[in-house]
Amino acid sequence: MDSKTFAQQFLLKEVEQMKAANVQLHLLSAMVHGIETAGALLDSLPFKAKGQGKKRFGLALNKLFPAAYDKANRQLDLYGQLRSHMAHCMLPAKTIIVSDERHLHVFENVMNIDLNVFFEDYRGAMNLLIQQLESGKLKNKKIVFENLSSLEE
Repeated sequence: MDSKTFAQQFLLKEVEQMKAANVQLHLLSAMVHGIETAGALLDSLPFKAKGQGKKRFGLALNKLFPAAYDKANRQLDLYGQLRSHMAHCMLPAKTIIVSDERHLHVFENVMNIDLNVFFEDYRGAMNLLIQQLESGKLKNKKIVFENLSSLEE
């Protein structure tokens, strides 16, 4: 499977399906993992390169998302406080509040994340990634996952 197909199916389409089904915690988890994976499609390293998670997460925020995300990441370490906590505990750290309040606003070292705004920004970022793959601006990486071939469309 190539990068474009992978991004369309797993980073965008399936995440949109979660949003449509109102599956909120898994939606948040899928988006933060999708950000890191998008970073793997942006850099020049092999897709499964080890030890690149934090760099790739930051790269995707910097290159694909509105500037407020890069600022928020520098302010609160979204990789550590959001992505890592979601991966290991299935909950964000106590420094992250998921609410419909002021998105990415930090007060007393606690950041608000509005899931609806985050989803729209995520969708825009993934569409930008797909456009860059289609245009040839990004190299299309071959992604091999024969153990999951039943998931391919």
